[in-house]
Amino acid sequence: TQEKSKTFKEVYEEFYHWKFETDQSREYAKSTLDSTKTAFKNSASLHDKTFADLRHQDLQDVVDNCPLKHASKELIVSLFHQMYGYAEIYELCEKDYSAHVKINTEDDDEHGVPFTDDELNILWAHKDNDIVAFILIMCYSGFRIQAYKTIEVNLKENYFKGGVKTRSSKDRIVPIHSAIRPFVYKRLKKYGCLLGRVATLREDMYISLEAIGIPKHTPHDCRHTFSRLCEKFKVEDNDRKRMLGHSFGSDITNRIYGHRTLEDLRVEIEKIKICD
Repeated sequence: TQEKSKTFKEVYEEFYHWKFETDQSREYAKSTLDSTKTAFKNSASLHDKTFADLRHQDLQDVVDNCPLKHASKELIVSLFHQMYGYAEIYELCEKDYSAHVKINTEDDDEHGVPFTDDELNILWAHKDNDIVAFILIMCYSGFRIQAYKTIEVNLKENYFKGGVKTRSSKDRIVPIHSAIRPFVYKRLKKYGCLLGRVATLREDMYISLEAIGIPKHTPHDCRHTFSRLCEKFKVEDNDRKRMLGHSFGSDITNRIYGHRTLEDLRVEIEKIKICD
């Protein structure tokens, strides 16, 4: 049929019009529109291919062959998810072949701007929002966003165990701050996990922050926020490093002989007070 012969580019144009131009109930930021257009541009190898004929590997190859930074790849994956969501509604494909597309490189952006105290106050004022609650979980635990997909959550003893990227950061234990425990419990009960798709969360985060009047922050900014809060509330520096998964480098005493219990770390993390 004619519908089944549409190219990736044609489906993208229909999707873009459907999402951004026909819905008058909301107005999208220019940055969101630009990010979507850029992700499409970076998927150029698919533009002239028949959308209905694409399979998982076609999409995965685009992400794997992209020479750009991790954030750009996340935008591509997010676009795939959104386009297949649209395509399923209008029966333009057999199934969602974007479901298992992943980014096979580590997040390369260690830079970040922490949330200010005023911005944290706004987040706490909107804590009933599902996405805002997850942002607060990240701000008060300090893991990289990818870690939340596989992290072990022990609600009985109140700690996270997990981590990605380096030997120091993998399988580390961070106590669950008492202020975010209700959010953790609620997400596990509702979704069965803390985080599903990273790319989807990132987009939802940008939209939610914009809606409550906070300038754009990345998920990695939450990690920087945790570090800033540890410094502000005088968490022991060595314990801050432990909870962030930072290496002790040449500090042999702490690297080899540093032994801290869960309760030791809990005392430190609970020094962090919630903004008024």
